[in-house]
Amino acid sequence: MKKLAQITAISVLVIGLSSAHAQAATFTEKSDAGKTLNTAKIIPSGSQILEFITGTLSDNDADLFQIFLTGGQTFSATTISLDTLVGLPVDNVLGTPTELLEDPQLFLFDAAGKGIYGNDDIPGLNSQSVLSSGGFSPTQSGIYYLAIASSGYDPVSASGKIFSAGADGTLEPMGSGGNLSLRGFTGTSATSGRYAIALTGVTTSAESSTASIPEPSGTLGILALGTLGAVSHVKNNRKKQKITS
Repeated sequence: MKKLAQITAISVLVIGLSSAHAQAATFTEKSDAGKTLNTAKIIPSGSQILEFITGTLSDNDADLFQIFLTGGQTFSATTISLDTLVGLPVDNVLGTPTELLEDPQLFLFDAAGKGIYGNDDIPGLNSQSVLSSGGFSPTQSGIYYLAIASSGYDPVSASGKIFSAGADGTLEPMGSGGNLSLRGFTGTSATSGRYAIALTGVTTSAESSTASIPEPSGTLGILALGTLGAVSHVKNNRKKQKITS
């Protein structure tokens, strides 16, 4: 069931990206996002779909983003590479997908900083990371925290590591520090580079950003994971915006 949930996340992403005439935005990390709740990069909520978050990680680094999720909406987050999806609009911002962070991991926390779930490697597929749509759907609208870190650099609370390995690659908040809020990250990782996170179920307000640069619409080519066994080409007729902060 967990493997099916992982694939479902990618399927939902493909369907979501093909929705015509929706307004969507990309949030680009300009100044470094922090690793704690107090230093997290805040992405203001609004009616606009937040489609991507892009940024850069150095060695032993993590980026934490405060996001807004709507109750009843499907949430997922997937790091982008040649092994997940290619031909996405983020290529224009980041360059070729082969330059992206090779081995990231993703974590989701609630408004209090308590762990919900995470993922290091997509099981049986590659070293990219996915928070599947089958893993969590918010029942109420509100603030959440999304973290990306290199593999080996893990979130901790005052009592220790928050997450431990669950079934089929899912990281569950069952570590020694799983009952407490995020304090920071610890560990060792020599992996660094640029990243792109494709999202579903996240909204933002581009008008609240310090900088907004319109991007022209164009054709969006999507290559799904090998397990999906298909290449989907869809028209992207949405008004694109890039948000930097």
